[in-house]
Amino acid sequence: MRDNTQEQLHRLRSLRIAAGLTIEELAVRSGVSPRTIGGIERHRIHRPHHGTLRALGAALGLDVRDAGQLHAAGEQVAGVTGLPGVTAHFTGRHDEIAWLTRQLRRRPAVQLIGLPGAGKTALAVQAATVLAERFPDGVRFLGPVADATAATIARRLLPPSDPASHGPDAVAIGAYRDLLRHRRILVLLDDVRDDRQVGPLLPPDALGVTLITGRHPLTDLPATDRRLVPPLPAADARAALTAMVDGTAPAPAVAALAAGCGGLPLALRVTANRLLTRPQWSAQWLIDRLGRPERALDALVAGDLSVRDAFERTYAGLPARARRAVRLLTRPAGPVPAEAGFLDLVERGWVTAGREHRYEPHPLVRAFARVAPGT
Repeated sequence: MRDNTQEQLHRLRSLRIAAGLTIEELAVRSGVSPRTIGGIERHRIHRPHHGTLRALGAALGLDVRDAGQLHAAGEQVAGVTGLPGVTAHFTGRHDEIAWLTRQLRRRPAVQLIGLPGAGKTALAVQAATVLAERFPDGVRFLGPVADATAATIARRLLPPSDPASHGPDAVAIGAYRDLLRHRRILVLLDDVRDDRQVGPLLPPDALGVTLITGRHPLTDLPATDRRLVPPLPAADARAALTAMVDGTAPAPAVAALAAGCGGLPLALRVTANRLLTRPQWSAQWLIDRLGRPERALDALVAGDLSVRDAFERTYAGLPARARRAVRLLTRPAGPVPAEAGFLDLVERGWVTAGREHRYEPHPLVRAFARVAPGT
């Protein structure tokens, strides 16, 4: 069994990704070398110096108490923090934050879904930061939840001093439900896969509120408690990329690059990283590749951030009919005919519905369809 220290260090990558940082960007912020950060995340460095972890915690925007999760084995619950730092250059999302503000006032649980790289985690963290004062008993973050069971999630969120956190599954789940019933707390569960992970944890009479991000809609939640996070509108995408590149590219080039990214925040961040770290590659070089579906995904890689990898992880969990629908998108640009599975893609933001049962994919979805497994 992996010890508590290793479970805590395993969360460094999720905290970094939630903050929208590459390893190189975190290295610049923290003063810790990229090699050391990579070694910690891959468990090649098993006992990093406490000063290193304090520097990483500060760079991630964790306060002193929350930064302790990175180095104090047994004192903190693995993966649980007040919140990761908010994403630099967070832009727009006013409608989504307004919706979350309303829903988190009156509903016990809400979910954000959307395209891979649409910024679900960044939006959830931003909203939770803004709304934190509503929750006098605290704001807690756990993620990525991945394949954790409901009982495992409950144990990680219960205080380590609670005997139930070390008890049988039913006891741990019951204690966590009682916690939500009696504490005005906001829990952010990131990257939840299915209903079985969270359904048993949500009492209908809870004072606490649960904000969930995920790749797939949870069927146990009413549709009115679910929000699709779309790509950024063109104006917001340009503004975000302009802030990220900080004058290293002219305005027309920034506009063309933002359009080539289709407003997808992950693609915008990767593009900015490439412009800032590889000045020998001109903006026009990236514009040309983003305009060619067969080359776009190859251009959208920076360190361990990859748009293609993000799509592949989510694609693997789609229903078989939805994966077939993705593979049908290899046809030339334009609407595609109705096919079983396209409604699944609409629900997840991969395509938008048009007239006469026709669907239009996001441009990077169409690019991914060319290389999707099984194509």
